[in-house]
Amino acid sequence: MKSPSLFVAVTLCLVAGVSAQQPPAATNPELAALITQAQAVRGGEWGPILASLDRINRAALDLDDQVDYDLLRSHARTRQWEQTELRQWEVNAAGVINVGAVSGLFLRDGALPEVNVRSAIAQLRGLADAIKADRDRLTTPARTWTENAQYQAYYAKTMLEKEVQLLEIANPALRTEFLAAAKAAVPVIAEHEAWLEKVLLPRSTRPPTWTPAQIEFYQFVHEQLDDYGVDAMIRVAEAEDKKLWSEMEALAKRIHPSGDLRTAWEVMKNEAPPWDEVIPMAQKYVDLASDWLRGAGQHVVTIPDYLRYGARLSPPMARRTLSFGGATSGPTIDGKQSGFYILTPLEDRLTPEEKLSRLKSYNPYWTHVISYHEWLGHTVQIASARANVTRPMRRMYNSSYFSQSWSFYLEKLFEDEGYFDTLPHMENLKTQMARRQMRMWRVQRILTKLKMAKGEMTFDQAVQAYIDRIGMEPGNSFIEVQRDSQSPSPPGREIIGELMILKLRDEIQSAKGPAFSLKAFHDELISFGDLPFTQIRRLMLRQ
Repeated sequence: MKSPSLFVAVTLCLVAGVSAQQPPAATNPELAALITQAQAVRGGEWGPILASLDRINRAALDLDDQVDYDLLRSHARTRQWEQTELRQWEVNAAGVINVGAVSGLFLRDGALPEVNVRSAIAQLRGLADAIKADRDRLTTPARTWTENAQYQAYYAKTMLEKEVQLLEIANPALRTEFLAAAKAAVPVIAEHEAWLEKVLLPRSTRPPTWTPAQIEFYQFVHEQLDDYGVDAMIRVAEAEDKKLWSEMEALAKRIHPSGDLRTAWEVMKNEAPPWDEVIPMAQKYVDLASDWLRGAGQHVVTIPDYLRYGARLSPPMARRTLSFGGATSGPTIDGKQSGFYILTPLEDRLTPEEKLSRLKSYNPYWTHVISYHEWLGHTVQIASARANVTRPMRRMYNSSYFSQSWSFYLEKLFEDEGYFDTLPHMENLKTQMARRQMRMWRVQRILTKLKMAKGEMTFDQAVQAYIDRIGMEPGNSFIEVQRDSQSPSPPGREIIGELMILKLRDEIQSAKGPAFSLKAFHDELISFGDLPFTQIRRLMLRQ
């Protein structure tokens, strides 16, 4: 486990009054009862809730109840559609091995709370039955999705055979019990691994794509973004692709004597440090951005004083999903929520050449941009939502857009507000390049996933697009396409979401005039949780 010295306690104050703007629950009794009922739904019992909603006079509700009404309708329609039509559990082979309670133990330092250890033991003891129940529902996944499940089995087995030994469990009897449960689960994973190879892989024949209509269902119903269907997202992404390519070519002329873009990319990637220096480097960038936000950048956003954060290793079961980094929330300890920028180590099964290739993704410039995307973006947004969102419906709703949109929006905002100007000249230029590569990465998410959905691009062509248009290493490019292909979730979370934030910012700035505060706007924006932009706009403008 990593030392607690990796964590930084930030002592900036939360803007007062944000949570006071959000009433605690729906005031209409019929709506409140339906929300309570929805919280308890397991399976497909959404029809009665939708029918009951139809009997409520939406126009007679106050603004906050109207928002909750709209959220419940979108939530219920989405869950019903997932149960009756999408049926993703029939092809989600990677989700069968659920050892999240064990993996989550790696996000704590020091002696583990006994309640968490006992929860992990219970999960391990029920693993065989859980795997059997879930895999009995699998039909014909895509081959690459089953291969991903095989990789997840590798991570689970490695965690249970080796890594659990590193966990600190103060009670000797409980430690013995936990390690025995972990040891007993290893053959369960091994048997499932063999089943994946012998039974599921041969019948994994469906294409690794979803239809445009399935992607648009989430976009229109769950995210309430009616103006951005598949074709509209492609048009936005293609325009961004051209603009970014021109900007990167201009930067390459300032970075490398050859002026060649791909040469500049390789020079930057080859500056990646040895693995042992990656997490300290990431922590350095977290600290650097923190210091700027306490000083010259204090006009940007508030960092809550109830948050502890830092850079550390990703927990074992997140490592395939996050091939070179991401964000995760951690436990609340002594009243402080935890949130981490997590970085994935170079697993033993990689060849030396593959390890070197993977390491290039941890070059200083990519790591710098990703560091504040993850900790300030995801960690602070999650902490603000937990502190401020009190209404049950808004806690239950989970837009896949907002958190990603906010974190991505910060990438350019930091550059616009002068953070990059604090860096030495060449580091500034290379970080500008990295920021554009990160943006091109999100552009390619849109183009590859949606063109695959339309039958205009193959899986292999999508992998090559990341290599050609971003300079991403082949192994990471493959994992990126593999992960994104497994779900019909819309890929416009960053690019389209940023457009929504900028549109809302302009609207509020125009309404407030000289009284507009960028920091106050951001602090309020992230206080509503993961809601669709349509509803966040209504709550911020109170209309």
